[in-house]
Amino acid sequence: MLAFSGLQGRDLSILLTDNRGIARLNKKCFGRDKATNVISFSYLDGFPNELLGDIIISVEQAKIEADKAAIPFYARLCALVVHGFVHILGYDHERGGKEARRMKYRERKLIDHVAQLGAYKEIGLY
Repeated sequence: MLAFSGLQGRDLSILLTDNRGIARLNKKCFGRDKATNVISFSYLDGFPNELLGDIIISVEQAKIEADKAAIPFYARLCALVVHGFVHILGYDHERGGKEARRMKYRERKLIDHVAQLGAYKEIGLY
């Protein structure tokens, strides 16, 4: 994803937690007293070779969502990593309308790219 987005000199931090952990972080950082599936923090304005951002994912919530949608858990987990990454790039679906469509388009392009990679194919997600 980084290379595809022209950010190959940057790194991402990904933290996997449960609903309790992400709810605690969601409350502390955003004042929202509930679990969510993914939270991301962008450091896009940083220097080359520095951390681009943090992605925090509730694997518990990802499992619930995968089961509800009848899709493989790892497919949902990968989609959440992509979603968090696109937020780091500055997209925000919560603005609605055109911005939500732009974000969805960018996610689709990244997922299509990731789906072509060997590791993704090996675990049978696409």
